[in-house]
Amino acid sequence: MAIQWSLVLFTVISGAGAWLFACAGLAELKAPAKKAAFAMAILAVVLMAVGGICSVTHLSHPERVLGALAHPAPGIFLEALLLGITAVVAIIYAVLVKREAGAGVRKVLGIVGFILAIAFTFSCGSSYMMASHPMWNTVALPLAYMGTAAASGTALFLLIASAMHEEVETVKLAGILTMAGGALALVLGIVYGFAGGVAMGSQVALFWIGVVVCGGIAPLVCGIAATKKADNALALGAVAFVGGLIGSGALRCLMWLVGAALMSLFGVSI
Repeated sequence: MAIQWSLVLFTVISGAGAWLFACAGLAELKAPAKKAAFAMAILAVVLMAVGGICSVTHLSHPERVLGALAHPAPGIFLEALLLGITAVVAIIYAVLVKREAGAGVRKVLGIVGFILAIAFTFSCGSSYMMASHPMWNTVALPLAYMGTAAASGTALFLLIASAMHEEVETVKLAGILTMAGGALALVLGIVYGFAGGVAMGSQVALFWIGVVVCGGIAPLVCGIAATKKADNALALGAVAFVGGLIGSGALRCLMWLVGAALMSLFGVSI
């Protein structure tokens, strides 16, 4: 089964954007990103928009996307709905930050953004679940989608926070979030690796190096290091972000590649 690159890029890019906004919002609860919050929110919206555009390019007739969205159904409609709501909430948050609005409202939006990031990135994986495809028909797939998106988004938060010279408390919080994102990607990625049959299959190198080492261990280790040495957070954030992107992309590619392995058993190519 050929890798659908438009869909891979859609979930990788928009997922990172959604989780970047989630992190900026969560920071409001403890150590707000005073210098970078507005830039993070705007970048999150841009990433979600770019990801959405990538998704549209997968359609044979992109100009008919509004027609597809006009018929509510699981899959593309739910993804688009959650993506749109998340982007709108991020824009409202950016406006409030720019106007230096009350911290209480920003905290509420931050919690909402966190919930939306979970729901959106989970839905991106759940839309592929189908009984006719055993390697996709497992809840481990959407959970892995969510975990790998969290790793890249939290690492991007760490990278921007350190690049814009946020307070030490904020940078250390970013390290904690990156550590959590890496742990999620690591655990949920391995769970899907065995549940989906890719951990010991023909794509074993892509799984263990791409998903596990780059996508999970790298953000996890960099996040831990950033909480102890905030002075090195910029380099650590860059490594974690690159690793998170690699892991996120690798997992999605594996999803399509295991389809090819399954269909080859029946002498069919897709």
